[in-house]
Amino acid sequence: MAPSDLLDLTTLQNLVELDDGSHGLVQEMIGIFREDTPHRIEDILAAAARQDAEEFSRASHALKGGSGALGAKTLRALAAELEALGRGGSVEAGPDLRARLEKLFQDSLAALEAYVREGESRRG
Repeated sequence: MAPSDLLDLTTLQNLVELDDGSHGLVQEMIGIFREDTPHRIEDILAAAARQDAEEFSRASHALKGGSGALGAKTLRALAAELEALGRGGSVEAGPDLRARLEKLFQDSLAALEAYVREGESRRG
């Protein structure tokens, strides 16, 4: 997927502007995203394994918020779908849920890191 398919560039630009044109805030948020997201994914998968729709929804909501704050729009969209599933009492998101979540996380992380590299090189 292209970075523009994965990222909300307006959200990222707003974060850069909040930081007076620097990418320090975005880099800090990427660090948190890198550390936090695997735990959120595991929480979602554990809730699915337990058939706990309420926790599935809650964990998906947390992933949605973290992804959205950083502009990882495709991961946020998947998390929103999962949250809605859980709210509807289901955890049936398909047998490839782990693979989809992990791939979108890795792809989003790579796109975010590329965004920062490009932004920093433009600032030069």
